[in-house]
Amino acid sequence: MGRSEIHVTINRPVKAVFDVYTEPDTWSWSDIRKIVWTRGKPWEVDSRMQFEPDQSYGATVDQVITHFDPYRRVDFISHFGGITLLTEVHFRGASETETEIYTRLEFVGTFSRMAGLAVGSAIEKGAQKFYEDLKKECEKRSRSEQKT
Repeated sequence: MGRSEIHVTINRPVKAVFDVYTEPDTWSWSDIRKIVWTRGKPWEVDSRMQFEPDQSYGATVDQVITHFDPYRRVDFISHFGGITLLTEVHFRGASETETEIYTRLEFVGTFSRMAGLAVGSAIEKGAQKFYEDLKKECEKRSRSEQKT
């Protein structure tokens, strides 16, 4: 079993960050592509999506939402390449203008051992990039709102 934690602070209120994270055009600002909701309504418990991360060489991820608490927490179970990944994403308003996101990742699977890959570091690197993209998008929107 692999485990990782990611912390990120975004200079935007928690509502603004959560709204970007869960907008209808799911993660269009990230390097995740071909996102399709395959069951249920987006962002509801038991809804499912399928997507292809950039540079995944055609591998897809099947993901189900297991917990959804608006502006506080979203949990997923993801399956890809013989791996099962449990993800908890916690949103916390550190102040009126700043959001802290804490993500806990746990995974199990045999693909990494068979392929000789360091899947844990690849998962963590991909998640870090995702949150960097989220931070850039949220803070970019803040600057464009200030101009208007």
